[in-house]
Amino acid sequence: MIKSEWTLQKTLMCICLVLCFFGCASSNKQQSTNSSEADKYQLAMEFNNHGANYVNKDMLDEAIVQFKRALTIKPDLAEARNNLGVAFCRQKMFDDAIAEFKLAVRINPDYSKAHDNLGFAYRNKNMFNEAIAEHNLALKINPKDMEAMRNLELANEGKKFYEKTKAYQTANKGIAPESIAGYNQYTRGFFDDAITSFRKVVDGNPDDLLASCYLGHTYAMKGMLDEAIHVYKGILTKDPSNVMVRLNLGEAYYGKGLCDEAISEFENIIKTNPDNTRALYKLGEAYAERSLLDKAAVMYNKSITSNTRFPEAYDKLGTVYLQQGLYDDAISTWKKLLELNPASSKAHFNLGLAYASKNMVESAISEFRKTVGSDPENIGARYNLAYAYEEKDMIDEAVAEYKKAMDVNYREQGKTTETANKQKEPEDVIVTFDKHNN
Repeated sequence: MIKSEWTLQKTLMCICLVLCFFGCASSNKQQSTNSSEADKYQLAMEFNNHGANYVNKDMLDEAIVQFKRALTIKPDLAEARNNLGVAFCRQKMFDDAIAEFKLAVRINPDYSKAHDNLGFAYRNKNMFNEAIAEHNLALKINPKDMEAMRNLELANEGKKFYEKTKAYQTANKGIAPESIAGYNQYTRGFFDDAITSFRKVVDGNPDDLLASCYLGHTYAMKGMLDEAIHVYKGILTKDPSNVMVRLNLGEAYYGKGLCDEAISEFENIIKTNPDNTRALYKLGEAYAERSLLDKAAVMYNKSITSNTRFPEAYDKLGTVYLQQGLYDDAISTWKKLLELNPASSKAHFNLGLAYASKNMVESAISEFRKTVGSDPENIGARYNLAYAYEEKDMIDEAVAEYKKAMDVNYREQGKTTETANKQKEPEDVIVTFDKHNN
């Protein structure tokens, strides 16, 4: 009996040892798998970053090789998919680019820049509805993406031009080839070439207002504001009701610092188009530049009424209220801006200033902390946070914050201009409209 029990115990011990062994082996295998995946990711990102470096040097063939190497190791690396699409775009291989961007957003549906780049590729295929949808998706994910906003404007503008071109072709059995070439050059950022193309059209037919409009736009994009103003004024003598041209003329005047002339153009638009959001906003800017703060506030409020999701208008309105000493109104306005964009460090900073102006020190501290949390290099926020700590007799915290502010200041002063080769390459190629070079 005793022998039987001892045999049973030995059997149980053996079973436990076997299970323990397999358990350890399974754990080691899992750790090995995790380590292997981490190594693969790191290696793939190294190839991705090499590719980004080549893209920034316009060595596109080499870049494509590197991105493909990254994807051989990690086929689900969304950044490499996006960057490979960018390289294809620059080589005008738009079908291939679209395929890569689609894979990138399938892997990561919240990849806003990949959506924006997909829209760009669609636009180059004259697939404007698809382009508009992608740019809107990018902005839904990241409302602060100014390049996506600009690309959305270009897609909408391109769609209108494309439709007008088709209608013109139907009615007139053709259109000036230079006009089509000029538009393609304009949308791709080849402004000198676009100017040459549109000038040929306008010189041959001064009544071609469409080519004249784009000639003015191209001058404006090049910063040749005197030339743009001359073209816009010429168009308005033939078509005084052209709101878009008048708006562009006002913006060109404003860009030249001619605020009175800009105000005149924007006011002219609002007389017949009282809900034109852009004209209301730009008129507010011009009034503020002339220190007509009451009028500026009225215009910003009207632009917000016209478009309640207009963050720039909330920001400018809050600034005007702060300048007027209307701190409660400023606080309310920036809170509304933060509802649209909770991550805006600028809005948190300005809200902190408004609270500080009302001696609401604890609220100011909270906002300044949020500012430096998302923008650690914001010297103004750090100094103001230190002042607020002093007001609360939090001396240790104030001293620490002053030190951080001074450290940031020293770093800023110590910065020197670096060559592109010495700069740290980004892990992800961020593509803007002007960089597509197609």
